Amino acid sequence: MNPTTKACWYSALTGLLLVVATGLFAQTTPPSATSTTQVFTFVEQMPRYNGGGNDSIIAYLRRNVRYPAEAVQAGASGKVFVSFVVNAQGKVEQVQVVKPVAPALDQEALRVVSGMTGWQPGQQQGKPVAVSLTVPISFAIQPNPSSAVTTEPQYPGGPDALLAYLGAIPYPEAARPAGLDARVFVKFKINKEGKVTEAKPIGPLMRKPQQDPAPRAEIDAAKPVLEQAATLWIQAMPTWTPANLDGTPVESDTFVMPLVFNPVPSSAPKEKIYPYADQMPVFSTPSDKFDIQTKIQRSLKYPTQALRNRMEGTVYLYFVVNEAGALEQAQVVKSAGPELNQAVLDAALSQPAALTPAKLKGKPVKVFYVVPFTFRIK
Repeated sequence: MNPTTKACWYSALTGLLLVVATGLFAQTTPPSATSTTQVFTFVEQMPRYNGGGNDSIIAYLRRNVRYPAEAVQAGASGKVFVSFVVNAQGKVEQVQVVKPVAPALDQEALRVVSGMTGWQPGQQQGKPVAVSLTVPISFAIQPNPSSAVTTEPQYPGGPDALLAYLGAIPYPEAARPAGLDARVFVKFKINKEGKVTEAKPIGPLMRKPQQDPAPRAEIDAAKPVLEQAATLWIQAMPTWTPANLDGTPVESDTFVMPLVFNPVPSSAPKEKIYPYADQMPVFSTPSDKFDIQTKIQRSLKYPTQALRNRMEGTVYLYFVVNEAGALEQAQVVKSAGPELNQAVLDAALSQPAALTPAKLKGKPVKVFYVVPFTFRIK
């Protein structure tokens, strides 16, 4: 790719969030040829990076990684994995590329990791020890955001019409014996023709907490009936205006939407919580361009007990951003275990309110999000 013939921007991004690039338990690795010091891959207290203040490793890498000119000219991109040891004094040593991409990118990754200072060493049994870590650094060449025009899929008739469609789902007769007031969450995509694809229910059947429990057999019988009805209702949606990138229709990211089943419809006005709005909540400043999912993810901590128990998985979290921009009604709709669920809830509820709330036709409205957070131990 020749940068003089097409406007591009070059980003070097990192992914040291919930991917724990270490072993699970405290164990030794073979000593290197230059050191006989015992090096752990997991310890009771892992090394912590603060850059001498409140800086994070991600912030350090974003600030210091530079896309080499020769790599740009060659169109080289990819994810370089760099391993290194934080020794008992908090110094970085034994830096090496364990998954190379291209010489120029590999050397840049080595340069930046080798220059990190400000680590607090890991501890085992109360003593500082050397710990091996791995960090991925992604180099990506992407279209210039100032010239690329992207639009999200649009439901015919807009957010009000979509909310009305979701609320009009009929209650399946086969599920009436259980009489459940329930929600089913369905994930799907909109293809470049505007059609629903890959529709699939996620998580358990969500029920109102105050509801009297139905017999277990009736609940078990109703669950697949409600899930199938919800999936078919999503699949039957009218054609959307597809997502668009620089004038070309493209497939959307994954949507997750709740379908509510009421065996006895209420005449009371329903609270309007929109799947999307004309203007979605703004959580970032010009200097901080992270969306709410990324902000929550950056606040997440892998629970120590979950690490020890080798707990992995994806937590789907539902929450509402109200008319004042505050997060509320947070609820796990797909579990990965109590510890991981609680970590996601704590991170979400710790977020400050949006700078501006969602707006529909110029008025603040409530919108919901359903977003996944994946915990993985490498």
